[in-house]
Amino acid sequence: MQSDDQAELEKRYQEIVTLANQYSCENTGDWKFTAIGSKACGGASGYIAYSVKIDESSFLKKVDQFTKMQADYNKKWAAYSDCALVVQPKGVTCDNGKPKFTY
Repeated sequence: MQSDDQAELEKRYQEIVTLANQYSCENTGDWKFTAIGSKACGGASGYIAYSVKIDESSFLKKVDQFTKMQADYNKKWAAYSDCALVVQPKGVTCDNGKPKFTY
C-alpha cells in the first residue's frame, strides 16, 4: 500500500535526521551537508547538515538508500512534485547549537 511505503520513507528520514543532529553545532568546521531525497521530476528534494563526528560513510550510505527508496516510490506511485530547483547551500553555520545553511 502507498501509505505503508510512505510510512517507511518517513521512518528512514527520521532516522537520518536523528543521526545528523546527535551533536550540538558549536564549530562550523565540524559540519558538512549532503543532498537528500529525490523529487519526482528529478533532482534532490533537499539538503541535510550533519556533524563529521558521526560515522560519515555509514550516514551517507543511509542517505543514498533513502534517496533511492524515494525515487522508487515516486516511480511506483506516479508521484508528482514541483520542479523547482532546490538551491544548494554554500556552507553550514551554527546558530544556538543548531546547524543552519548559508547561501
